[in-house]
Amino acid sequence: MRLVRLGDAQSAVAADVKAALASWGGGDAVLGGVALAGYLPPGRPRPVDTILLLPNAVVVIAGVDLPDPAMRLDAPVTGQWKIDGWPLVGPDPTVNPAAEAVGVAEAVAEAVRDTGLPVRLILAVGPYVGQVTQPQMDLDRGIRVLHPMPTTLLAAVRDVAGSAPALTAEQAGGLLIHLCPDERFTTDELIAEGFAVAKAAPAEPPARKRRRWLPIGAAALIGALAVGSIVAALATTGGSAPATPQAAAGYTKIATVDDGSHCAEHAYGDVQVWLSRNQCVDLRRWSYRAEDTGTPAGVAVAEIRFVGPEPAAEFQSLAEQPGTGGITELVKERPWPGGPASFDRAAFTSNRAGGTVRLVETVWIGRPSAADDPALRAIAERTLNLALS
Repeated sequence: MRLVRLGDAQSAVAADVKAALASWGGGDAVLGGVALAGYLPPGRPRPVDTILLLPNAVVVIAGVDLPDPAMRLDAPVTGQWKIDGWPLVGPDPTVNPAAEAVGVAEAVAEAVRDTGLPVRLILAVGPYVGQVTQPQMDLDRGIRVLHPMPTTLLAAVRDVAGSAPALTAEQAGGLLIHLCPDERFTTDELIAEGFAVAKAAPAEPPARKRRRWLPIGAAALIGALAVGSIVAALATTGGSAPATPQAAAGYTKIATVDDGSHCAEHAYGDVQVWLSRNQCVDLRRWSYRAEDTGTPAGVAVAEIRFVGPEPAAEFQSLAEQPGTGGITELVKERPWPGGPASFDRAAFTSNRAGGTVRLVETVWIGRPSAADDPALRAIAERTLNLALS
């Protein structure tokens, strides 16, 4: 991630945010993107501590300084905050510490509206908080409240931002000229930060075969994209997502869950012990039905991210050893009507890209399976390269 300082920090906890961002290093090996510290949103009286421009989202990070360290913080976006059970009271006891941050996020959403990127909000609290409790409604809106340790902040950013790249390096460069006119970024620098390479435009067909949008359709589309406030911009990202038929040729997605950094809680055996001692960044799990072999197969996928390639390689080596346990298949927590009851005797494979490890298991639905079944192994190998969502 590229760090750019535009103005002064507005909170003491901003120093912890900066340290966390710096620990991720330049480039997209860990996250990528550009961090603008001290950005002043249009129409706001004060800068925000940090905004992150990512290939797939904009994340506003606003600092909230608490009067004392806390073991537990109850932090609804609307309503009374409590520290260890005691109400948090400021100069105006009716004002929620999140109120100004939500207004900042709205201003940022307006500034980047033309990009179509979602805007998320993270409230970084300090000097220290052991546990933060948030209403599920706030989590569903893509809002996170946390003490910004490097792994915790990284997991939260990845959680709310999603994974599908949407912004090209050229588009990012144009937006950055608007956000920070005094800074310049080359296309190569932005590609190194994870922004997509623009595809060459296809040649136009002959004039007699061209088709154009009707003006009324274009106007309706633009109007639909423009509608909404920060509640719409802070859309659902965490938790389970609805099934999307035909995620790839021959595959139907049944369920997906983002478990955040709670990897050990969804593991078993020696793998669980290892994960309890080695912090992961996040865990995502999927259930798929594969139907292109004549007999339907159940597919369980787990993707675990770490802060770098070394712990990822160590984890993969352990997970590949027979009898060492693994990641709990999603079907055990979310039963799948018509799917496999378990993944016993499943074909298994894995791969690793940088700090991310993908584990795949496959079993037949409705007939016995074997770990060395060539057809099942072929499905598992093919799933390693499946674009998951």
